Amino acid sequence: MILKYMKIILILHATSTQGGKYCHIISADEKKCHLRESLVIIDHSANQIAVDKKSNTLYFSFDAGQGEFNPALIGIDTKKLKLLKGVKDAFAIATDDKTGDVYFGGSNGIYKYSQLNSKLKRLDIKQLDVWWLVVRNHIHYIQFPDLKAYVYKCKMIRLLEQLHSSIMNQFVFDSEKNIYFINGTGLYRVGKDDTKVVLLRNTPKFLGMTTNIYGTVYVCSDSGIYYIRKDQKLAKFVSIQGVLALTFDKDNHLIYSDSRELVRLLPMEKRIKKNESRKSLPGDVRNVTVCEVFTMLVSPKPKAIVEEEHQCPNSLSLNSL
Repeated sequence: MILKYMKIILILHATSTQGGKYCHIISADEKKCHLRESLVIIDHSANQIAVDKKSNTLYFSFDAGQGEFNPALIGIDTKKLKLLKGVKDAFAIATDDKTGDVYFGGSNGIYKYSQLNSKLKRLDIKQLDVWWLVVRNHIHYIQFPDLKAYVYKCKMIRLLEQLHSSIMNQFVFDSEKNIYFINGTGLYRVGKDDTKVVLLRNTPKFLGMTTNIYGTVYVCSDSGIYYIRKDQKLAKFVSIQGVLALTFDKDNHLIYSDSRELVRLLPMEKRIKKNESRKSLPGDVRNVTVCEVFTMLVSPKPKAIVEEEHQCPNSLSLNSL
C-alpha cells in the first residue's frame, strides 16, 4: 500500500550576486567544471531512473517500507514532485523517447503510463518479474531470477536472440543498435548484426548504465562514471563514489542517483587548468542551496487496465529490434 503522505526533502536552488560560483565536480576527460544540483533527497530509492525527454520529467521509485517500490516523478524544470498510484512494484523504469510513455516493471509485471492523459495500463503478461527495462521500438526487459534478456511485441515474448546465452544485470542499445551489457564479470558488447560477445572491461565493478541523447553509452561503478569512446575504449567522465543509476535530461545533462539522493550535473563553460582545485570561480554568480521540507501529496490514482493487443503489420519481423 502506498503511503498517503510522505516526508521528502526537496532541494531548490537560489542565487546571490555576491561571490562566485563553486566548482563542485571537475570532469576527468575535458577538465570542465560542473555544478551539482540536488533534485531530491530520499532514502531507499531503486537503482533505476529515467527521464521523459518531451516534458523533461524524471521518474524514479523508492521503498516506503511496504516491500514494494513506489513510483514517483519530479519536473526537472518546475521541481514539482508527486507520487503515482496504481503501480504494484516499480523497480525497473524506462521511457519511450518517441511517445513519451513511461514503463514500470517489477514483481507484478510491466505497466505503461501515459503522461499526456494520465492513463495507466498493465501489459497482459503472466508470472513476470522484471529486473530491467529498455524501450527501443519494442519493450525489452531482463527477467528475474534467470537474468536473461527478452523482447515483448505483438503480445508475444521471445528471448533476445543476440543475448540468448548471456546472463546480465542491465543492457542498452547505442545509436547504431549495438548492444552493451553489464554483469558481475564486466562490461560487454554485441554488434547489431552479430551474436559474438566481446568483453570490453572486467574492472571496476559496474553497477548501472544508460545512453545520452546521442546514443553514447555511460556506465557507473564504485569509483566513478565512465563512457565508451568510438574506439570502444572506456574513458572516465567524473570521479564520484556511490553512484547506482544514470540517465540524461532533454538537454543532455547527466542525472545520477546514489543511496539517498538524485543529482543533476550542470556543466560550466570554464575549463579547469591542471593545477586548479575546486575553488570559487571569480566573476560568476554564487549558487546558494535552499532546503524545503514539505508533504508530498499522492496524485490521483489512475485506473489500471490490461493493455489491448496491438495490431502488428505483416512486414514486422519478430527478430527486429
